[in-house]
Amino acid sequence: MARRMRVRLDPRVVGSRVFMMLWLTVAWVMLWGPVEVGTIVAGVLVAIVVMVLLPLPRVPVEGLLRPVSTVWLVIVVAYYLVRSSIAVAWLSVRPQAPPRSAVLRAPMQLKSDFTLALAVNTLNLMPGGIVVRVDPVARYVYVHVLDAGSPEAVERFRRQTAHVEQLYVRAFERPEDWRPSPQHYCAPAEEYGTSGPERVDDRDRPPEPVRDSEEHR
Repeated sequence: MARRMRVRLDPRVVGSRVFMMLWLTVAWVMLWGPVEVGTIVAGVLVAIVVMVLLPLPRVPVEGLLRPVSTVWLVIVVAYYLVRSSIAVAWLSVRPQAPPRSAVLRAPMQLKSDFTLALAVNTLNLMPGGIVVRVDPVARYVYVHVLDAGSPEAVERFRRQTAHVEQLYVRAFERPEDWRPSPQHYCAPAEEYGTSGPERVDDRDRPPEPVRDSEEHR
């Protein structure tokens, strides 16, 4: 019972639930329009009812959200979105043949599957590339890149992917903040049998350089 109470009173868990309640409240206010006291109170009550009656699957909270790093993550990702949009627009109007596309593999050594999903969604939002496959065991992402016809373009993809990973680590998974949970979810090694690849038994090693990314023809 004492252990259960400690889990319930974990500041990280409480913080995540408060954040979810605030997010649902904001969504309710935006849905109804006017920002009034009654609308906000109704949003809080609806959020509590939704969280109690329709709870989402529990996700272990193992890292710590760093507000400054999270804001910087949003700023940098917004910059990448604008830059990628301009690059794709130029590729569509330039008086040259279409660039060569390819599926590139890059390591994404984020420990939490939840954070990995956030990073994958970020990569999907950036024009010029889309994640076609995620290997949650070996921690690789396979991205179809629109422009991979030159070493410079491939190197740009590698740097951008590595930077996105670094931003998520600094925002959510700093080594000094990481507390492994007994409820940590490990994706099943469907492709590798019961033993799994080496990556399964070596989850805490430092991220390997993105220069190991390779093109799959």
